[in-house]
Amino acid sequence: MQEFATPTRPPTRRGPFFEIVLLAVFVLCGLLLGNLVGLIAAMPLTGGDFTVLQRILNNTQEHGKGQLILLILQAAAASFAFIFAPLLYLQLIERRSLGDLSPNRSIWAMPALLTVLLVIAFMPFNALLIEWNRNIDLPTIFDGLEGWAKTKESALEELTKKLTQFSSVPALLGGLLVIALIPAIGEELVFRGLIQPKIYKMSRNVHVAVWLTGFIFSFIHLQFYGLIPRMLLGVLFGYLYAWSGNLWYSILGHFINNGFTLIMYYLHQRQSVNINIEDTASVPWGISLAFMAVSAFLLISLKTYFSKTRVSSV
Repeated sequence: MQEFATPTRPPTRRGPFFEIVLLAVFVLCGLLLGNLVGLIAAMPLTGGDFTVLQRILNNTQEHGKGQLILLILQAAAASFAFIFAPLLYLQLIERRSLGDLSPNRSIWAMPALLTVLLVIAFMPFNALLIEWNRNIDLPTIFDGLEGWAKTKESALEELTKKLTQFSSVPALLGGLLVIALIPAIGEELVFRGLIQPKIYKMSRNVHVAVWLTGFIFSFIHLQFYGLIPRMLLGVLFGYLYAWSGNLWYSILGHFINNGFTLIMYYLHQRQSVNINIEDTASVPWGISLAFMAVSAFLLISLKTYFSKTRVSSV
């Protein structure tokens, strides 16, 4: 296992925990600004009437531009919170650039291909975990928490349906930009590029850094009934970054996970494929476990490939 190596930068008295808190402040401010920018950008689509905008957001399917407005709001919020704000933090607070997060600047075709195959192979196994996590029943003492979690899950599922009902290829491409590319870049920048190395500095243990960052990454989505599967995806991306020393491999993996799922949604809606990727209960145990073995083989292959390059990750 290769360790994280912090790039050379001016000495500072700030500890990694305080830096994480500062980063969180930047992200929250970016989220607030992004929501404001999104609302301003969406207003022309409603004739400048905020009341109309509220009505559309409450019932997007009855308005021809409802989905477009949702995508604009989502793109603005995610871009400002997870891309612009963290980059500003990196520049103003840490006095570093995006390139400093990838001490290994090289991107090779073979590990990129293996990353794509790994993420796709992991999906059937993860479907088993999704189904298990979705059906967890909490003890009676946690009835209040369970009720809140189920309500939150239903609301997010409804939002996902509104965002992913694409009527054309151009609409799908817009969805890939907003739902796949922007989150892949932004979330990997924040969690793998910035938070994971700071946790490593505190723990001095790569596994602690990868797994704890994976948990934070999943927890921040506030979806209890998807906590474990999303955490394992975060762990997967975390090891890709730790082994490769290049943030773009974890970004690629994140994009493939979101993008492939979105394309499969679209193809199923168009009745071009019979596979419903949302139906995790339909994946047989045998197939899930077989793909788990394939995923393990690909993960070991990637670790071996990156270890030969002797690259340290940030």
